Amino acid sequence: MLKRPLSLVVILHQDLAEHDRHELFETYFSWLEEEMENISARPMAIVLVRPSEAPDLSSYNYKNSSSSAALAGWAERVDDYLLKRYKDKNIRINRKLNKYLLLTRTDINSDIAGVAQRGGHVGIASITVSNAPAHEVGHMFNATHEDADILYNGWWSETPLNTPDFFTPLRLDAQRFSDNNREIIRQYLEKA
Repeated sequence: MLKRPLSLVVILHQDLAEHDRHELFETYFSWLEEEMENISARPMAIVLVRPSEAPDLSSYNYKNSSSSAALAGWAERVDDYLLKRYKDKNIRINRKLNKYLLLTRTDINSDIAGVAQRGGHVGIASITVSNAPAHEVGHMFNATHEDADILYNGWWSETPLNTPDFFTPLRLDAQRFSDNNREIIRQYLEKA
């Protein structure tokens, strides 16, 4: 039986309007798409949406001293958009399989580069931290900080759910989730 696919819709905030969509995909998402397909045994589509293609979403004011308030506002904006877009088509969005990430040029505030609902369908991530998009996507698929890891394969590398407390510029991005987070993601998707 063919499993239903995963989708990640990445809305490029208008502050990224001058960035090349293909370059952003290659830098932040190409490895993630393959990783999620390997973990879930499902096809995954990651679609980067230009600001001009979704102005109601790309203009969201994500800057906030409270990252939870920024996320709540983003969730409301996404839900309103989906309701308007699909209400007449009788389409139901599966929130376990379909995720919406706002990709931004700058951080939410001076302390937070990204935020996401754990197991939820929305997140915000800045490109100021190289693994922030994957970190927030991991949370949306239920991954945790506690199950992050530091790997050694000729050099040390960090899995995406490591927190800044453990960050050092001497380590690379592992470009894979830890074995524990892979299993958490797999279990999260089993019932989807």
